[in-house]
Order: sequence, then C-alpha cells, then structure tokens
Amino acid sequence: MTFQPSSARRGFGALHRLNPVFFLTKFAHMKLITAGALAFFIFTLARAEEPDDSRILGQILQTRAAIVENTGDTNAIFLAFWDFDGTTMKGDCSEGLHEHGQLIYPGLAQLAIEHGLSENYPRAGGFKNFWNDYTNMDASVGHWLAYPFIIQMLRGAKADDVRRLSRDYFSGTLSNYLRASSVHIIRELEHGGVQSHLLTASAEVFVQGVAESLLIPTNHIHGIQVRIRDGRLTEELVYPVTWNVGKRQKVQEVVAEIERAQPGKRVFVLAGFGDSYNTDGPFLQFIATQPLPAGKPISVFYDNDKAPSEYRGLFYQARHQATVGGR
Repeated sequence: MTFQPSSARRGFGALHRLNPVFFLTKFAHMKLITAGALAFFIFTLARAEEPDDSRILGQILQTRAAIVENTGDTNAIFLAFWDFDGTTMKGDCSEGLHEHGQLIYPGLAQLAIEHGLSENYPRAGGFKNFWNDYTNMDASVGHWLAYPFIIQMLRGAKADDVRRLSRDYFSGTLSNYLRASSVHIIRELEHGGVQSHLLTASAEVFVQGVAESLLIPTNHIHGIQVRIRDGRLTEELVYPVTWNVGKRQKVQEVVAEIERAQPGKRVFVLAGFGDSYNTDGPFLQFIATQPLPAGKPISVFYDNDKAPSEYRGLFYQARHQATVGGR
C-alpha cells in the first residue's frame, strides 16, 4: 500500500463499443453479472499488453519449463506473488485515490465508516476524524502502526458485512481500476500453470472483495488480519503483518503451508511484483535471490525510482499505465 497525503482486449460483438466503466458499473449494480461473467468481462476489457509484459511472461514461463525439464517433476506447484495497491490496482483500495487534488474514488475505510461498521467513528463526520488520526499516526509513528489501524478501527463489525461491502464495491467500482497489464499477466500465468497470490498491506477482508473479479481464490489473498471471534472483528492482530519484512515472512509461510498440505509436492516461487521499496522490497529481494534448480526468478518493480543499495540490480523495472476501465 502506497500512502498518499489524502490518498483489452476487445470483446465479442459490439462489446468493444461500450464504455467499460459504464458497462461494469451498471450491470454490477443491477446484479445481472455472476462472478464468472464479471471476471470474463474484466479479462475481455483488459487492453493489449504493455511493452514489458512479453518479457516478464517469457522469463517466468521459460523458468517453469526449465525446472520441469531439469527435475522431471510434473506435479510441482509454481507461484507468483503480487502486491495489490498500486501494482495490481491503480490507487489504494483502503485509502482511495486522489489525482490533482480531486477525489477519484473513496477508499473502503471511508465506506466502512459511512456504512456504520466502526464503533469508534460514527457515520456522520466520522471519516474526517479517522483520517486525521490515521495520517497523524502514519506521520508521527509509521506505517507499521497506521496500516493495521485501518482494520482495527472496525472492531466489533461482522466480518461478513465487511466482506460484502468490499465485494460489492469491487464489482461496481474498484474493478475498473485494476491494472490491465496485471490482469493480463495473471491470466496468462494461470494458463501456463503458475498460481498467483496477492500480498497486500491493506486489510485482508477488504482485498478479498477482488477475488471474483480476478478469479483468484480467497485463500490466495493475504493481507493484514485481526482475529475473528463469533463472526466479529477484534483488534488482535494476526502475525505476520503483511508490510515490509512481514510480506517476506508471509511468502515463506504460504510456501510452508502448501508443502504441509500437499506432502511430496515441491513448491517454487517464480516471480514477485511490487511498486514500493519500503513495503515490497524485502519480499521482492527474497524472491529474486532464491536458488532454483533451473532458470531464474524475476522480481518486477513498477516504478522508475532509483533502487536503494541493498536492492540495486535485483529487480526488473517495468511500466504499466492502462486500467481495465480506461481510467
């Protein structure tokens, strides 16, 4: 999650002549799109690949093929890990998106408060107070305390109510802001036998709302969690907190969990995707420097900023601009 101060392919028939933002939003609100159909239209509306996509896909799939050839293991599991806010989606699903001082879309933190899901902040005027508390906390203490506060301020809310709010907001609005390049790569990796996992510093119950849009299982979405008791959110954090080194720890935890659940199967992490040295650097470094039996892993960094010394030369710096909704 990148803190900000206020934080296609053509389809069949006449589909390409429709405004994709209008199309997705209108039909999602009318409840006429099933989960599979929503994902189909998102994948269909994803624009033609961006300049770096072929290079990225080629290395990942060639490395997968090289490992299979080298080991003879046709049952191995291959993974890619994606940061979400800024990398898979334009903006920030928790904080929202501002451009040139204008609100493009509000974040799920604001919507949750305005839907009465916070005991700390009332519907009327509560978000302004939250935003003041959150930004002051972020500036004076740091991300490590501020990011978890977003989900902690929803203590007492029913987890299913938060998930429903998120799912509806993604299907009606936020899915328009998915990066077309990321959608394209995720789809092609899936076709090529590589599973994608999302790794986010946003609340897990927020980002789970994108599962239907991307056709990613909810258990492939890893974000900041709190304990859930009797169906309600608490303030008690579940570690690791998926920010900075916590993201690297989560990658290792996911791999270990898969190996325990499927004894005898080997798990290989082929790629990582991020856009923040601060938030994503440790997990991208881990992926880029891990040994593989053949081929080479790739960590993709979507920013042109000069890399800190510890990351210099490790990441493939790429670009992506287009969104599914053309925003």
